[in-house]
Amino acid sequence: MASPSTLNVVVTGNPPFMEYDYNTSQLVRDALPHIIKRSNQKDIRIFKDFRDTLDTYDDVRYVSRDIWSGRRLLFLPKPEPNDKEEHIDVHFILHLGMIALGWDSNQFRFETMAHRDGYNLPGDDGKLVDSDQLRQLGLPETLSTSLDVETAWRKDTDIQEDVTSCVSGDAGLYFCEFRLYSSLAEPLLCKEFKDKKGRVVFQHLPQAHDSKAIELARDITITYIASLADDPIFNTD
Repeated sequence: MASPSTLNVVVTGNPPFMEYDYNTSQLVRDALPHIIKRSNQKDIRIFKDFRDTLDTYDDVRYVSRDIWSGRRLLFLPKPEPNDKEEHIDVHFILHLGMIALGWDSNQFRFETMAHRDGYNLPGDDGKLVDSDQLRQLGLPETLSTSLDVETAWRKDTDIQEDVTSCVSGDAGLYFCEFRLYSSLAEPLLCKEFKDKKGRVVFQHLPQAHDSKAIELARDITITYIASLADDPIFNTD
């Protein structure tokens, strides 16, 4: 059960896509612990959205709504038989994705913002993002995280000095970027989630997927999550 001394983060990863027969976002998500214990600080419970999402923009919107709903059965670890927690209070979302589209395949990228328009690559259903519908909903051209990505990234680089990484404002205008936009948009559209505004981040992972590379990416992601949990935005939770 949750307590005032814990924060809840939902982490997503995705199945293989395009020409790849693996996806490091899925491998790293699965390698994360279920809880990060911290002395004199809030523990962090990690809930994993385990479903294989479809590569369609409509499904991305559906998944964003589902995650913010906090329905316990949607996430791993599975609830214990005597666990009566039907919903979790999602404090923030971390979307993981694998580097592609010609970017440096060895780089970690910590994304900060996403666009509403400009998605020129269709989903598996042949459809593009319905930007007109998003405009009609009153959503802005860009949405940015409210979390201090820069500070969290610097804590990571202090520990992993030899890792190539950057804070980025270009998430690629494909599914990775739209996942970030969609999850940032949901608190603007649903009064129930209005206090979650801006509490979403996206982390791009390198393509290397041997056991050593996944362990490194896992450790970097754990440090990133813990650093984000120190954001002053959570002091009132």
